[in-house]
Amino acid sequence: MLRTVMFLRHGEAAPAAGSPDRDRPLTAHGAAQAERTGAWIGRGPDPVDAVLCSPALRTRQTLDGAARGAGWADGSPPVSYAQALYNAGAEDVLDEVALTDDAVRTLLVVGHFPGLPEAALTLDPAGPHSGVVRRGMPTGTCVVVATDEPWSALPDAARGASDPFGVVSAVFTP
Repeated sequence: MLRTVMFLRHGEAAPAAGSPDRDRPLTAHGAAQAERTGAWIGRGPDPVDAVLCSPALRTRQTLDGAARGAGWADGSPPVSYAQALYNAGAEDVLDEVALTDDAVRTLLVVGHFPGLPEAALTLDPAGPHSGVVRRGMPTGTCVVVATDEPWSALPDAARGASDPFGVVSAVFTP
């Protein structure tokens, strides 16, 4: 079964300015980025079945903006907040993705740099769109990876498997 994982980096956030990093809100520009990216996601060929989101304020606000842009109703798609996604590396991101129910066909992961682009490049280190990801993942960017592998197999890519586990099929930067 073909699966799609969409890695969405949070929108532009305000500087820490004395508050904890986890509590940094989006700027007005970051909120607009989230809505534009959400509109792009909403026009995609497959609906998002589930969302994994870091608990940081900026990622939750990005998800809210993306949901508005995509036109999602409250509670659809279902959202899980995963502490392990907060400033996670690629392996941690893929470990969280691996816990996804097999019935989910399209998963949106809202998180942080550098873990999200590293996860995409772990799954597809040399595909045609991988060079775009390698050059950077600006705030608000969504990287889409298609895979035939079950969710539970994706961490194997981070543990030294030699074959690509997916293909970066699209990159959108608002």
